Amino acid sequence: MNNKTLERWAPWALLVLSILIWEVLCRAFNVSEFVFPSPSRIAQQTIEFKDVIAGHAWRTFWVTMVGFGIAIVVGVLLGFIIGSSRLAYAAVYPLMTAFNALPKAAFVPILVVWFGIGIGPAILTAFLISFFPIMVNIATGLATLEPELEDVLRVLGAKRWDVLVKSACRAPCLTFMARSKSPSRWPLWAPPCPR
Repeated sequence: MNNKTLERWAPWALLVLSILIWEVLCRAFNVSEFVFPSPSRIAQQTIEFKDVIAGHAWRTFWVTMVGFGIAIVVGVLLGFIIGSSRLAYAAVYPLMTAFNALPKAAFVPILVVWFGIGIGPAILTAFLISFFPIMVNIATGLATLEPELEDVLRVLGAKRWDVLVKSACRAPCLTFMARSKSPSRWPLWAPPCPR
């Protein structure tokens, strides 16, 4: 067996070994299922309650996607506005960064009080988690645009909008994708950056 094959199968072997050790420890020490259920019991309960789990998983998925979609739209628009104006960037960026530092879990009780129990607070929580990184990365990508590139485009007769669309979109798109919280899944459905 060569090194590449070994490296490819090592995580799977470790996962299987960990599950086997977990199962043996649970059976050997007769650990209560309430405290620490064994993998076999988890698998049994998952099969038994598969319909309920699938329903909740679907609801979690679409609530998260709706919140993430709203965050993309609002974050990109606000990031564009903030990043294209030095005054707006200087005024808003420190406040947004400070607001982003607050734990999102602290907002959940407030959202439940304001909007009640249901889908609203869940979508808003997903929005809050995703919005700030998107907005900050787009604004930073626009604000840190290379001045030489902007000067060349201006000399060639480009207006402010042309500079933003043709050159500035590239940097924030790359920054946004590079710093996305789920970079492995993002390229599967993201549209290509405009050039």
